[in-house]
Amino acid sequence: MAPDPDVVAAYHEAGHAFLAHCLGGRVLAVSLEPDDDDTEQGRTSVAWPRAPRAEQQRRSALVALAGPVAELHFRGELDQLDTLSAWRADWREVQRALAAQPEPDPQRVLRRWLAEVRAALCEPAAWERLCRLADALEAHGSLDADLLDELLPATGDQGDDLSLDPDDCDASDAAADDD
Repeated sequence: MAPDPDVVAAYHEAGHAFLAHCLGGRVLAVSLEPDDDDTEQGRTSVAWPRAPRAEQQRRSALVALAGPVAELHFRGELDQLDTLSAWRADWREVQRALAAQPEPDPQRVLRRWLAEVRAALCEPAAWERLCRLADALEAHGSLDADLLDELLPATGDQGDDLSLDPDDCDASDAAADDD
């Protein structure tokens, strides 16, 4: 039986919100309702601290990737990462960031970014927190900044400083293709 689309969307948006939080953003709102001019389901609003342009692009791409990765992880389909282009808005954001990278091999950058996202989400304490966030989002349909602050306490408040280092993730969970 296929999972409820609202639950899947909740995991997708929770992935965006959770990773934005881990990267230092303040998540202002998360909703399963699309923007008026958007056909995609769900949206996540984040306020970012100032950072150099390259770091802003990297964060944006990692957060865009986190939605599909969380969704695939929830579905038990992490081996389907080659289908990222199915998430049009997220993929456009990743492509925009990749185009701005100075490295000549964008696929190598993409593999590195995917490994970072998987490493951040595969850690058991991180996945547990993301699941709690997805459950709350599915139950309420949207979460405001105050509720998000309760669900996503400052990094380290729960003793689980999260790393985006792919080496921190079990090799079976983060089989990144590093040709």
